[in-house]
Amino acid sequence: MSKSTSTLFFTLQLCLVGNTVVLASIGDKSQVYNQCLQLCRINNCIDETDFKQRPSLSLILLRWSCKEDCSYICTWRTVDYFVSYGFKIPQFHGKWPFIRLFGCQEPASVLFSILNFSAHWIMYRKFKTRIDRSNPMFYAWTYFSIICLNGWFWSTVFHSRDWPFTEAMDYSCAFSMVLTLLYCMLLRITNKTNRATVTITCGYLVILCMHLSHLWSGRINYGYNMMLNVAMGLTTVAITMLWWYLNRTKLPYVYLIAWFNILTILVTLLELADFPPLFWIFDAHSLWHASTVPLTILLYRFMITDCRYLKRYYDKTLLDSDYHR
Repeated sequence: MSKSTSTLFFTLQLCLVGNTVVLASIGDKSQVYNQCLQLCRINNCIDETDFKQRPSLSLILLRWSCKEDCSYICTWRTVDYFVSYGFKIPQFHGKWPFIRLFGCQEPASVLFSILNFSAHWIMYRKFKTRIDRSNPMFYAWTYFSIICLNGWFWSTVFHSRDWPFTEAMDYSCAFSMVLTLLYCMLLRITNKTNRATVTITCGYLVILCMHLSHLWSGRINYGYNMMLNVAMGLTTVAITMLWWYLNRTKLPYVYLIAWFNILTILVTLLELADFPPLFWIFDAHSLWHASTVPLTILLYRFMITDCRYLKRYYDKTLLDSDYHR
């Protein structure tokens, strides 16, 4: 077994057991943290929700409770305590501590999610101006763009405020983006076969509905959802790289999707990294979000170029058909 394959299997195992770690970490189990929490609630809170003094506007707008604000305050007091005694920076509830900006829990991930949303929006508008609605892949790629815009919207919301609802929306939308890319690529590869199109569409809808129902019923945790995303992503890479290899001479532009696949795998390795946030803002996950912005541009370049080819191909086919008739 190669080193890269071993790394992949190790990562999947970590994903499967990762959900048990998030329940408690060294930071939130420490005596310093819990004593601080008790004192903060006594001094600052009327109850778990309401403050004794009016909080800042950003906390009001993002619906921070007094209990959650005390947790944030005590997180940093605990970090200061650990660092002053030469201990490693602790995690809290399975996460590294982040500086809160404008009420957002993970500001870098919020910023880069917004940039990904903007990249999809700008590139889709370019796609619409250059590709005619009669193109056989126009509506499929339009659907993909809508799914991605929705996904990055919920990524922004989730990283701003981590609630069970926003977490479920982020997980479900992330899976739908990965699955929809596979769906659209299969439609493109089998574009000449109507029966294949119907079969692929039915399979896509069944998998999507089953996943969403399992997720919302609580039967899918973070680790299992991550494993599914990895599995779908690797399936997409395998199929599209095979398609690239078979068509690399006939369709010279398909190197775009090949590079998209290769770079996607490389930047996803950032998810394996686990280090305290740089400047208490930039962690491995946020840097992964940052790296997907240029990949979005690369993918849309492929979509536009390929749709132009399909347009020329079908126009030529119609002309040849009329000539023979």
